[in-house]
Amino acid sequence: MKGEKIMKNQKKYILFVYGTLKKNERAHDLLGNSKYLGKGIIKGYKKIDMVYYPGIVVCENETVEGEAYIIDEETKRKVDVYEGEGYLFKCVDVDIYVNQEVLKGIVYEYILQNEK
Repeated sequence: MKGEKIMKNQKKYILFVYGTLKKNERAHDLLGNSKYLGKGIIKGYKKIDMVYYPGIVVCENETVEGEAYIIDEETKRKVDVYEGEGYLFKCVDVDIYVNQEVLKGIVYEYILQNEK
């Protein structure tokens, strides 16, 4: 019983994914039973192709299409490791436009070499 209570009290995040974590992509299983909220976009970013995976970088007047999910703390930790949070990608706050709503969420932004 105690284990269930801890799971229920975990912090939740709304995660925007745009590449290998999307449905039918190779790393989607990392999201486990996360709740799918729908297709969406984020503004002020552009998607770049880095051969094995995409990244996003800040770019005014651009948008990126993707999917939004509600994830728990455990899933976020797994995604942090997968994304190389802190050295390859950084987790940043973002407005996600889903189903004509604006949701406060997070996304993994590529860290440019000159930012390291």
